[in-house]
Amino acid sequence: SLFPCAMDGDNDEDCDLEGDFDWHYRYNRRLSCFSHSVSCITFSMDGQYLVSGTGSGDVKVWDTGSWAEVAKLKGLKREEPRALVISPAQRWLVAAYGSVLHIFQCRPPWKLEQSLPTIVDPCTKETSEWSCVAFSPMAEVDHPGGHTGQDNHLAAFSTAHLCVLDYSQGWGADVMARKTRSLMQSARPTSLAYTACGWWMICGFESGQLQIWNAFSLTLEKSLCAHAETINSLAASPRAARYESRLVSCGVDQALRVWHSNGWVLEQHLHDTRCDRAGVRRCAFSCMGNWLCSVASELSIWRVCITRKQRMVLQLHQRLAAICGAEGLRTAAFCSHNDAIAVGSRDGVLGLWTKYPGAPADPVESSGPSSTAKNGGGSLRRLPAVDGDGSRTYGV
Repeated sequence: SLFPCAMDGDNDEDCDLEGDFDWHYRYNRRLSCFSHSVSCITFSMDGQYLVSGTGSGDVKVWDTGSWAEVAKLKGLKREEPRALVISPAQRWLVAAYGSVLHIFQCRPPWKLEQSLPTIVDPCTKETSEWSCVAFSPMAEVDHPGGHTGQDNHLAAFSTAHLCVLDYSQGWGADVMARKTRSLMQSARPTSLAYTACGWWMICGFESGQLQIWNAFSLTLEKSLCAHAETINSLAASPRAARYESRLVSCGVDQALRVWHSNGWVLEQHLHDTRCDRAGVRRCAFSCMGNWLCSVASELSIWRVCITRKQRMVLQLHQRLAAICGAEGLRTAAFCSHNDAIAVGSRDGVLGLWTKYPGAPADPVESSGPSSTAKNGGGSLRRLPAVDGDGSRTYGV
């Protein structure tokens, strides 16, 4: 269930959280150790499979029942996948490389269905690079033939174009409809997300800009100066969340920002002072939208709280030391089974954190397989300040 904030009077700045938080995360196991950095990971919708990609170009599939590797998919040699996404009905897995999109069937034997090269500019003949991809969250036709008009859409941003593919009737060039728009800017796209309603596509750029696109007309509705530096990751609240759609962005500027999709108002700004020069590298919601994890020098677990004024507030629940990788963390994803978290490191370690009974003794906790020792100094330093637009800023 969602955890509301209890407030005195009309003040929703200082609020005590209600709910059952009597659990904490511990490091469970190391799944694998690769020779290259883990660039991206994702779980299937039903939580049965974990898919990982590394700098070697390999894409591997893991069975979450035994946490054993069950498949190795055809990749590009020495070109790391930039994104891994699974379609809503769990029919397709897309691995996005700079030069090609590989579309696999999302079930054994994980057949490669199609490879889509990058877009060539008809005037200059220059090729762009695929940067980020996302499936529309709307209902997907769950049989091979498909039906025209269904929302079977894959959005893909290249360095120069926005492309939306309608795969209702298949992935073949002769049956797949394609709409493209020019980005008309020099900044490189870095991340892409759909809102839960499927109406909006949000793209983050190296310039720190957010662009809001109408998913049906492919018109640019709004541009926001969201971050001072590169946006590393976007996380849209899931369809199962029992609150209005939100977006969380994070970037090299060490900031996490919460946006309300109704008007794209900034609701909260969090500054993580424990980042290195890469900033906050990744953020992701749990499958029910009650929790958010962020990846920086450490793994942080945030409670998603809605105040009585219907504002979203992220509250730190636990901070976990990067014990699965000596060179720091790079990416993370929630599983739908008990909110387990898979984490990939920059030195190639793929690790797993799982829930255990008992509230964390301290918001900052280094938790190994058999210990929950505190990691020095670590309570949340909460410094509320109201920005000019009414949003709240906190130091962490």
